[in-house]
Amino acid sequence: MSIEPRAKVAPERVLPGPAPMAPESVAQERVVRRICARVAPEGMDVGVAELPPGGLQVWIDTPMPVGEQESWVLHHRMAREVALVGWHCEADADRLLVLGWSAACLHNRVRLLQSGLRRLADFEPTAQRAVQLDGRVPGDAPAAQVVREVCAAIERRLRWPERLAELGGFERGSALPHLQLLLAQVTGLEAKVAGACQEHLVMARVLARAVCEHYARHSDLARAQREVLAESRRWVHASSMITGSAGARPGSSGAGRPHMGLAERRIAASVINHGVPRVTPAAVAPRAGYPGFEETEEGAR
Repeated sequence: MSIEPRAKVAPERVLPGPAPMAPESVAQERVVRRICARVAPEGMDVGVAELPPGGLQVWIDTPMPVGEQESWVLHHRMAREVALVGWHCEADADRLLVLGWSAACLHNRVRLLQSGLRRLADFEPTAQRAVQLDGRVPGDAPAAQVVREVCAAIERRLRWPERLAELGGFERGSALPHLQLLLAQVTGLEAKVAGACQEHLVMARVLARAVCEHYARHSDLARAQREVLAESRRWVHASSMITGSAGARPGSSGAGRPHMGLAERRIAASVINHGVPRVTPAAVAPRAGYPGFEETEEGAR
């Protein structure tokens, strides 16, 4: 009995796996996931994956299907928040598509940051909330805990720190020059807004701690709040005083300063005249009929 030679077995073919995502796509996915997780209700998972042509797709990842109307609303809320970063978005009831940078969305973010910077120039609301201790009583908890909770509450009210933290570690760039300029402008404004928020938190910590210290002396919370708020008003309003005095200077455009930091306000509050020009008495010429005028005139002759 003859046995046929065994045929050679072809090596097993290994199918190529999915191509790894580019580093910029990984960073973009991380940012989009953070934003959508904030918008989604608690306990609802969000799926994010790369689109083959480019960009990302986002969907609601739940075991039970979500109603079409609820899904449509959630995807459009996510689209609105993601578009505030500067991306072009398209949403429907099934998913959210996050595409490339949009000049219109980046211009909108520039306006949003500029508006936020103008609002952050006013420290009065933060001072009011800080001295009120967010409804807490210093004697009910240690002073350090009260200060920490007050700062956390004010940080949530500012809203910008949380939204800027979502972009942490994300390097933005574009091959198009006009988009690159817009991204650079956005990055610079974000740094200014972050610095202004930090100044608000520093002031809140200082004022909340001062209220706790005053309360420890006489156990009168209302009195402690009034005392600390009165002490803080000098440098809270320092920039408005300087802006008003600067506008009165001869030859000044009257535009004033766009934003003053907390340290600048404290220094300005310690200056007495705030840039008001000093008035020097002018020499008064003698008038006819003034006593001694005739004698002086005769002596001159």
